[in-house]
Amino acid sequence: MSDKKQQKLDEKKHKEQDDYLEEALEETFPASDPISPGHVSKKPKDKK
Repeated sequence: MSDKKQQKLDEKKHKEQDDYLEEALEETFPASDPISPGHVSKKPKDKK
């Protein structure tokens, strides 16, 4: 795979994990215990 394609995939993966973290923050705010920032190991199922 070319470096540009790999870089785009890496950026997409990073943005996806940032989106999951942001969603988790919104769902748990306000809370007495903050969530632990980290990487999502697998995609959560839709709640619908």
